[in-house]
Amino acid sequence: MKPSTKAMPLRVCARLTLAALATSAFTVPAHAEHQSFDPITVTANRMPTDNALAPHSVISRADIERLQIHDLPTLLARFPGIDMNNSGGLGKASSIYMRGTNAGHVLVLVDGVKWHSATSGTTSLQDFPVNQIERIEIVRGPRSGLYGSEAIGGVIQIFTRQGRNQSPTPYASVGFGKHNTKQASGGVSGGNESTRYHLNFSHLSTDGIDARVNANPDRDGYRNNSLSARISHDVTDRWSVGANFLRTQSRNEYDSLSPTADFYADNVQQVLGVNTSVQLTDSWLMALNLSESRDEGENFRDRQPDGTFNTRHRYASLVNTFVLTPQHTLNIGLDYDHDRVVSSTDYQEDSRDNKAVFVSWQGHQDRHNWLLSVRHDDNQAFGEKTTGTADWGYQLTQSLQIVANVGTGFKAPTFNQLYWPDTPGFIGNPDLKPEKSKNYGIGLMGNANWGSWGLHAYQNKVRDLLVYQFPTTENVDEAKITGLEFDLATTLLDWQIQFNASVLKPKDETTGNILPRRAQRMANLHLDRQFGNWLLGGSWKVTGHRFDDAANNTRLSGYEVVDFRLAYQIDSDWSVKLNAMNVFDRDYQTVNNFNSLGRTYMLSLHYQP
Repeated sequence: MKPSTKAMPLRVCARLTLAALATSAFTVPAHAEHQSFDPITVTANRMPTDNALAPHSVISRADIERLQIHDLPTLLARFPGIDMNNSGGLGKASSIYMRGTNAGHVLVLVDGVKWHSATSGTTSLQDFPVNQIERIEIVRGPRSGLYGSEAIGGVIQIFTRQGRNQSPTPYASVGFGKHNTKQASGGVSGGNESTRYHLNFSHLSTDGIDARVNANPDRDGYRNNSLSARISHDVTDRWSVGANFLRTQSRNEYDSLSPTADFYADNVQQVLGVNTSVQLTDSWLMALNLSESRDEGENFRDRQPDGTFNTRHRYASLVNTFVLTPQHTLNIGLDYDHDRVVSSTDYQEDSRDNKAVFVSWQGHQDRHNWLLSVRHDDNQAFGEKTTGTADWGYQLTQSLQIVANVGTGFKAPTFNQLYWPDTPGFIGNPDLKPEKSKNYGIGLMGNANWGSWGLHAYQNKVRDLLVYQFPTTENVDEAKITGLEFDLATTLLDWQIQFNASVLKPKDETTGNILPRRAQRMANLHLDRQFGNWLLGGSWKVTGHRFDDAANNTRLSGYEVVDFRLAYQIDSDWSVKLNAMNVFDRDYQTVNNFNSLGRTYMLSLHYQP
């Protein structure tokens, strides 16, 4: 049975808050990292809870190693409520759609640091090294009442690998696959009772496939080198400090409409954060976080520079957490964000600030649980915005809970939409308002000895959708998204089973059309079983059709893919793995005129003491 804070004394409850809060606000305090909090999630409530009421999923390091998926967008798309499109194979531009919302409607955090491009408004998920991930928490539904802009569809928080209280322990892996795909990763982890550290380097490269149909007929390769590091230190038993760093450098070859030109882009994604937390009293924790993320890209045409777009996001957060009683926890926080653009394109404005204050209350009484939050943002570009979140749960039985959710969200316009200079075909619109949403949800969640399951229904209405109308962007449309999600995790006849399915209708209320590039039917099934030193598994993914354009004139057929995987534990330290994806070589597209990977395989050797 998972631990609960409900029966804990105030002092212990405060310690638990100190141990887990950081990831929510936003990095793990130093002396918390060596503890295990698998039942505890922090992203949903921006504070630790063992009973998150918002629909959510957790992807552990064990899940990543079992599924043997080597790129982040594909991994995310195997979990509830997430659809994905890809423009030409491994490392190519990929977008995710959570619960039918736009690609820019998902807030992505890395160790608490906001990660996105201020110019495009999306995140380069395809460049994130899966080998450096410890854990992913996915929260579905608006969370702007806690986090501010972008969180209309939900929040994804990625936690990089962290140190343990142990002697220095190295690990490594190498792999080779189809299309001359090569993977290598190595690192070391260690520490003692007061200091923990982790260092990792990863490499991934592939010759790729021909990304675009009817364009330059060639292979479009991809290369990515990345480095991550984390260190944490307990100055005293009440004061901790820590730092985290991640940098990826990638080269991505791509096709344009020109049949002869050679195009590629050099990209850098970088995340840097420092944090400190102080337990001022047994019931009062103060956490300060300073961070920066960078999205840098330089395009080349025939090996000559063809445009530079660099964005930098700096962030500061001061959060006070008060454990009022074992049943009630209060969060009061201040956030400050600063975006800056350095580009070969001369924007009308190249920086903006956002100041915010939020308050949230997490509590429970008898069979009732709840989270209430309100947040006020003051943005230099579009003014003030107030959002809120309300979650309620009622424990029908020991193993069955009914939940209800209401939340508002907003998405700030990007620098491209606001400030792009007057050029043929497009000009920025500084009068744009943020997109706004209101979401209602209800669900049942079960947790028994045989496994867990959840069934959630929701409706999300998004107003003032940003739509391009020649020659600029306008707030014109409204969208109404209704959906139903189901997920199940259990063990049957020694087979580990995970299943999820989503049915949704993402409709443009103005035209009646389906929003582009998202399927209305999705399902995933994962089966795994241990046979002595062998691990055998497989996955099945199916999606319905989608439309590539807002007018619904270009229909892309649905598809299904099957994956197989095999692992053998040679001894306590060494293992070998083989995975084959899309084993039946299905031909499909998620973006019109862009190819997807056919049958691929990867054979890898792993050293993990």
